[in-house]
Parts: sequence; C-alpha cells; structure tokens
Amino acid sequence: MQGIYLPGQNWYALAGFVWDEGGDLALQEGGRWKGGLDTPEAARAMAFYQRLQALGRGPKDSDESRPLQADVVAKGQVAQVIATPGGAGVIAQKNPALKGKLGFFPIPGKTADKPGAVFTGGSDLVVPAAARHQEEAYTFVKELTGDTWQTKLALAMSYVPNRTTLATAVASDPGAAAMAVGAANGHATPNTPQWAAVEAKNPIKDYMTAVLTGRDAKTEAAKASQSITTTLNSGS
Repeated sequence: MQGIYLPGQNWYALAGFVWDEGGDLALQEGGRWKGGLDTPEAARAMAFYQRLQALGRGPKDSDESRPLQADVVAKGQVAQVIATPGGAGVIAQKNPALKGKLGFFPIPGKTADKPGAVFTGGSDLVVPAAARHQEEAYTFVKELTGDTWQTKLALAMSYVPNRTTLATAVASDPGAAAMAVGAANGHATPNTPQWAAVEAKNPIKDYMTAVLTGRDAKTEAAKASQSITTTLNSGS
C-alpha cells in the first residue's frame, strides 16, 4: 500500500540528501555561521525528499516518532522505512507474522558504488565537574567506549560501534552490518555548541512541512536558513 513510509519532518534523512548533493545544514565563513538550506544543493535535496515522501502516506507535519514508525510498519502495508535496525525487532514484536521477513540495506547513494550520506550521532557520556569519584568515572567511560564493550553493545543492540574499525564485529547481524556500510559515509551536524539551540527550535522541520504542504520552497528555505544563521551566531 505504501512504497515507503516517510514522515514529513524526518530532518535526519533530509540532511543525508543535502550532504549527498554537496551541501550542508550550515557553513562557517570568516568566523560566522550561515544557514545552508537556501542553497541549490539543499533545494535539490528537498525536492528529492518531496518526491520520495509522496510514495507513501506519511504525515507531512510530524516526525518519525508521531506516530511511531514501528507501529505503522507492523500493520504490514509498508514496503520500506528509514530506521535503525533495532526497529525490526520492535516491528516483529508488534506483528509476529513479520518475524524473519524484514530485510536491511543502507540508504542508496547517487551512484551504485557508494551508500547515501547519513547522520551519525549518539549519546553523550560526561563526568560532572562535581563528581566525587573522577578517576573511577573516567575509567568507566573509557571502558564503555573501548573496543570490547563497543563490540558487546553493538551486538546486543543491533547497532554500529563507535568506530569504523569495528565494523566487522557486527558482520553476523544483517541489520547492523547494513548500518555499518552506511555509517562509512556518515556526517555530523555543524560543529558548534549552538547547534543544540537550533534543534530546540528546529526550523528545519517547519521548513519541510511548509514545502510539503505547498508553500513556496525558495521563500521557506530562506526563512529557515536565516533562523539557523541567527541562532548559530547568537553566542548565548
């Protein structure tokens, strides 16, 4: 019934398409940041996202958590979805008839020899300055992010480890193995502490919904880029 389920505000997926086109969410020039959604590269990415989203019935005004993608796919009427491999287990729990029938592949790139660009991120591990046992906390973080525990966690969670050199550790897990191939072309959000403030307001989501509901793409891109520019240079 749906070629792909893609909600209108999956900005992680859009970011990958922007990177594939050679653009970025924001660029630093002369010590200042400038939003990158009003570039030709980002425009091509959004146009592709719009065509892809139209192959399914995903809502245009919400992200992958509303409703939960696993709930939608579990109904058995969706051919594909962009998700981490651990979601397959959730889908099978909700609909046991799909157990063993779900396959995995990296998001395709613009050419057959390279997977599509993807967002890479994860949890932050910190040791508070006020922590009473600094050395013990540091040792814990060091062990958790080391090869042994990264391998164990990757296999237990069907996820990729924190470094590409450990990709072979998940070769026995088809979902994590496919994710590792994609992660080799991974990208991060703009490297500035102010990016957290951008995500808090998230003009990218508003921009996507505006375009998908028929508003002028160029105008909305300029508006979103200006919001990103202002936030990243606010210094607060």
